[in-house]
Amino acid sequence: MANKPTPRNWNDIQVAIAVTSMALTLAFWNLFAGPDRELALKRAQEQAARDQAERERVAQEQAAQAQAQVQVAQPQSAPVVIAQPTPTQMTGPILLGGSAPKTVIVQGGGGGGGGGGGGGGGGGTGGS
Repeated sequence: MANKPTPRNWNDIQVAIAVTSMALTLAFWNLFAGPDRELALKRAQEQAARDQAERERVAQEQAAQAQAQVQVAQPQSAPVVIAQPTPTQMTGPILLGGSAPKTVIVQGGGGGGGGGGGGGGGGGTGGS
């Protein structure tokens, strides 16, 4: 005699729904992310080319400055300027909400009399 197939239970249905939803999520993700991936790759290549050109330009400027310094017969001394750092103020919005923290200076009041002693154990009533 052949065994009777077991009926589907709720766990099998939940697993089927989860598998289907994950498969559809990945399919749609790849479908819509394809053009963005190509655009991002193109931008990355352009940025790399710009960075390389900038590095070459800086290297040429440094070489020209080094050559100019070699040609100078007398070194000139520049005056030394010491400046105080400027405090940075936060001017943008607070992104996480709430108000900005305020600086509070707490000054202690003069000495104080120390702590008083405790009263001892509890009283209690006489037992009967």
